[in-house]
Amino acid sequence: MNRIFHHRFTFTSKCAIALFTLLAFYFLWNKIAIPALLVVIVIVMMIERVLHTTYTFFLDENGVQQLVIYRGRFSKPKSIRVGDIVKVTRIKAVFGLSCYLLMQYGACHLISLQPDDEELFMAELNKRQ
Repeated sequence: MNRIFHHRFTFTSKCAIALFTLLAFYFLWNKIAIPALLVVIVIVMMIERVLHTTYTFFLDENGVQQLVIYRGRFSKPKSIRVGDIVKVTRIKAVFGLSCYLLMQYGACHLISLQPDDEELFMAELNKRQ
Protein backbone atom coordinates (compact mmCIF):
# COMPACT_ATOMS: atom_id res chain seq x y z
CA MET A 1 0.00 0.00 0.00
CA ASN A 2 1.27 3.48 -0.87
CA ARG A 3 1.70 6.06 1.86
CA ILE A 4 2.03 9.76 0.97
CA PHE A 5 3.41 12.49 3.24
CA HIS A 6 3.19 16.15 2.28
CA HIS A 7 5.76 18.87 2.82
CA ARG A 8 5.46 21.11 5.89
CA PHE A 9 4.79 24.79 5.14
CA THR A 10 7.19 26.33 7.66
CA PHE A 11 7.34 29.82 9.09
CA THR A 12 10.60 30.53 7.26
CA SER A 13 9.03 29.52 3.94
CA LYS A 14 6.11 31.86 4.59
CA CYS A 15 8.49 34.71 5.43
CA ALA A 16 10.60 34.10 2.33
CA ILE A 17 7.56 34.10 0.05
CA ALA A 18 6.23 37.26 1.71
CA LEU A 19 9.61 38.99 1.39
CA PHE A 20 9.95 38.13 -2.31
CA THR A 21 6.35 39.23 -2.90
CA LEU A 22 7.11 42.61 -1.34
CA LEU A 23 10.25 42.86 -3.47
CA ALA A 24 8.25 42.11 -6.65
CA PHE A 25 5.65 44.69 -5.63
CA TYR A 26 8.41 47.26 -5.06
CA PHE A 27 9.91 46.58 -8.50
CA LEU A 28 6.50 46.82 -10.17
CA TRP A 29 5.65 50.02 -8.28
CA ASN A 30 8.88 51.65 -9.49
CA LYS A 31 8.34 50.32 -13.05
CA ILE A 32 11.41 48.11 -13.08
CA ALA A 33 9.97 45.31 -15.21
CA ILE A 34 12.81 42.85 -15.83
CA PRO A 35 13.83 42.33 -12.17
CA ALA A 36 10.14 42.20 -11.23
CA LEU A 37 9.56 39.44 -13.78
CA LEU A 38 12.55 37.48 -12.47
CA VAL A 39 11.35 37.81 -8.86
CA VAL A 40 7.83 36.71 -9.84
CA ILE A 41 9.31 33.61 -11.51
CA VAL A 42 11.24 32.85 -8.32
CA ILE A 43 8.04 33.26 -6.27
CA VAL A 44 6.15 30.85 -8.55
CA MET A 45 8.93 28.28 -8.24
CA MET A 46 9.02 28.66 -4.43
CA ILE A 47 5.25 28.24 -4.09
CA GLU A 48 5.28 25.28 -6.50
CA ARG A 49 7.97 23.55 -4.48
CA VAL A 50 6.29 24.18 -1.13
CA LEU A 51 2.80 23.10 -2.22
CA HIS A 52 3.62 20.09 -4.40
CA THR A 53 6.47 18.36 -2.55
CA THR A 54 5.48 14.86 -1.48
CA TYR A 55 7.26 11.88 0.05
CA THR A 56 5.74 8.57 -1.11
CA PHE A 57 6.46 5.11 0.27
CA PHE A 58 5.51 2.29 -2.07
CA LEU A 59 6.34 -1.29 -3.04
CA ASP A 60 7.68 -1.52 -6.60
CA GLU A 61 7.10 -4.38 -9.05
CA ASN A 62 10.23 -6.22 -7.82
CA GLY A 63 8.99 -6.23 -4.22
CA VAL A 64 11.45 -3.55 -3.05
CA GLN A 65 10.29 -0.78 -0.73
CA GLN A 66 10.95 2.65 -2.27
CA LEU A 67 10.77 6.25 -1.04
CA VAL A 68 10.06 8.68 -3.88
CA ILE A 69 10.71 12.35 -3.20
CA TYR A 70 8.76 14.55 -5.60
CA ARG A 71 9.67 18.25 -5.29
CA GLY A 72 7.14 19.82 -7.64
CA ARG A 73 6.63 20.01 -11.38
CA PHE A 74 9.91 21.75 -12.15
CA SER A 75 12.20 19.08 -10.72
CA LYS A 76 12.84 15.40 -11.28
CA PRO A 77 11.56 12.86 -8.72
CA LYS A 78 14.22 11.13 -6.62
CA SER A 79 13.78 7.45 -5.78
CA ILE A 80 15.57 5.89 -2.80
CA ARG A 81 15.42 2.26 -1.71
CA VAL A 82 14.25 2.09 1.90
CA GLY A 83 16.85 -0.61 2.58
CA ASP A 84 19.62 1.82 1.60
CA ILE A 85 18.66 4.36 4.28
CA VAL A 86 21.36 4.30 6.93
CA LYS A 87 20.34 6.99 9.38
CA VAL A 88 17.72 9.72 9.86
CA THR A 89 18.48 12.62 12.21
CA ARG A 90 16.17 15.41 13.34
CA ILE A 91 17.93 18.78 13.00
CA LYS A 92 16.79 22.17 14.33
CA ALA A 93 17.85 25.21 12.32
CA VAL A 94 17.41 29.00 12.26
CA PHE A 95 17.38 29.47 16.03
CA GLY A 96 14.87 26.64 16.44
CA LEU A 97 12.25 28.20 14.15
CA SER A 98 12.38 25.29 11.71
CA CYS A 99 13.40 21.68 11.92
CA TYR A 100 13.97 19.02 9.30
CA LEU A 101 15.03 15.43 8.92
CA LEU A 102 18.51 14.77 7.55
CA MET A 103 18.54 11.37 5.86
CA GLN A 104 21.75 9.50 5.06
CA TYR A 105 21.45 6.81 2.42
CA GLY A 106 23.82 4.75 0.30
CA ALA A 107 27.48 5.74 0.31
CA CYS A 108 27.46 9.08 2.18
CA HIS A 109 24.52 10.65 0.31
CA LEU A 110 22.52 13.18 2.33
CA ILE A 111 19.10 14.68 1.70
CA SER A 112 16.89 16.90 3.84
CA LEU A 113 13.18 16.21 4.29
CA GLN A 114 10.40 18.22 5.92
CA PRO A 115 7.35 15.95 6.18
CA ASP A 116 4.23 17.42 7.72
CA ASP A 117 4.11 14.84 10.52
CA GLU A 118 7.64 13.74 11.39
CA GLU A 119 6.66 11.12 13.96
CA LEU A 120 4.31 9.34 11.54
CA PHE A 121 6.95 9.55 8.81
CA MET A 122 9.59 7.97 11.08
CA ALA A 123 7.12 5.27 12.20
CA GLU A 124 6.32 4.44 8.57
CA LEU A 125 10.02 4.35 7.68
CA ASN A 126 10.79 2.02 10.59
CA LYS A 127 7.85 -0.21 9.66
CA ARG A 128 9.02 -0.52 6.03
CA GLN A 129 12.66 -1.24 6.90
